[in-house]
Amino acid sequence: MSRKTKSNRKIHLPIRKEATPSPRPWPNLPHQLITLISRQRTLMQNITSLGCVTKSWRSPPTQCRPDGKPRHSQLVEITGKKSPKNTHKSHSIDISFRSNYYSWYDTKKLLSYRRTPPQICFMGHSHGYIVAMEVNLSECCLWEPSTYSMYLGRWRYGYHLPPWDVNLPSKIATLSSKINDPIGCDVMVVTGISSPAFAFYRHRRGRLTQKEWILESCTLKEPYALNQYMQFTNAIGFEGKFYALSLQGSLVVIEDIDSCFIVTGIGGTRVVPGKTSRQFREYLIESNGEILLVFLISTKSIGLVEDVEVYRLDIGKLLWAKLNNLGDRTLFLEDECCMWVTSSKVGCRTNCIYFTHYRVDEWFVYEMETAQISPASGDGNWETTKLDEPMEDEPN
Repeated sequence: MSRKTKSNRKIHLPIRKEATPSPRPWPNLPHQLITLISRQRTLMQNITSLGCVTKSWRSPPTQCRPDGKPRHSQLVEITGKKSPKNTHKSHSIDISFRSNYYSWYDTKKLLSYRRTPPQICFMGHSHGYIVAMEVNLSECCLWEPSTYSMYLGRWRYGYHLPPWDVNLPSKIATLSSKINDPIGCDVMVVTGISSPAFAFYRHRRGRLTQKEWILESCTLKEPYALNQYMQFTNAIGFEGKFYALSLQGSLVVIEDIDSCFIVTGIGGTRVVPGKTSRQFREYLIESNGEILLVFLISTKSIGLVEDVEVYRLDIGKLLWAKLNNLGDRTLFLEDECCMWVTSSKVGCRTNCIYFTHYRVDEWFVYEMETAQISPASGDGNWETTKLDEPMEDEPN
C-alpha cells in the first residue's frame, strides 16, 4: 500500500487587515469637568489650544560660531511613536451638550454628536471653534462643537475652508480672533517646516473668500541655530494677531496688514525652561486676557514630570516673565487640550495646574504656592461645587 505524500501546493494565508483605530475622545478632560462643560457650553471658549509640543535638548557642536561666541544648545521635537508621514489621528467629541429646554430636535442633535465620522481630524481649537479636516478627503471646516453637528461625514453646519493639501504637514491651527468679529478673523495653520511655514485663510462670515490657502515661507534666520531658518511648532491667536513659537524658542508676531500676512514683531529673548531637563512639554494658553506658556519639565525620567514653570507674555515688549501665582485660576493640561477656568466660579481648587500625558494613566496637580506635585485622584481634588447651579450665559 503506497504512503500518501503531502501536497506541494502553496498555502496562502489570509492577509490580515489592520483595524482602523478608534477615534480619540476629545477633550480628554476629567469627567467632572466634562459634565460642567456640557451644562455650561460657554466654557468651550476657555479651551484655547489643542495640546502640547514635546521637546528635548541636543548637545551643541563643540566648535564656536564665526563670531567666536559659543553655540546655543539645540532643541529637537519629540513626536512619540513612529508613524507614517503626514498621518492624522481621528477624533470624536466626548461631550453631550445640554440645553435649557428639550425638544425632538434637541434630542436628534445630541444623538448626532455620537455619530461623529471616525476619520475626522482636529487640527486646532481656538475661540470656541475647531479647525477640522476629513482625513481621506482633505475637506476642511470651522466647526463649533457646542452648537453645530456633523452627520454621516458631511458638514451640516459650520464654515467651509479650502481643501488641505495632504502632502503638506500640519501641526496646529488657530484663529486670530473670535469668529463673529465685525471685521472677520483669520485662520492660520503651522506646518512645522520652513517652506511653507504657514497657511492662512481670511474668514468673512457668509462667504468663502478664498479657494486655496495662502502659503507663506519663513525667511527669518533662527538666532539660536546656525544657518537655519525658523521652524515653528506652536502658535496661538490673540486679539487679531498670531503669536508663534519656533522650535528653538523664538517668538514672532504675525498680522494681516494691507492684505499681506507679515511678521510685525520678534521676541527679544529665547523662552525655554530655566532648569536643566532631559525633556519638557510646552503649552501655549490664552487665559483671562493673557498669553501664558507652561513647561512641564522632566529632569530624570521622560515619563515623570518633576517641575512646572509658568511664563506670561508682556504683549507690548514681547518679553516673557516668570509667573508665580495664577490667582483665581486653574489650568488643565493634556496632550491634546489646554483649558483654564475661574476657580471660584467652577468650585475647584485655585492657583494650581492639573496635568496628564500619554505616558501615564492618571492626573496630577501642581500647586503654585507650594511648588509641589501630587496625584490628583482620591484626595478631593476633583470636587466641583457648581454642578447643580444654573447655567451661565457668559463665559467666566
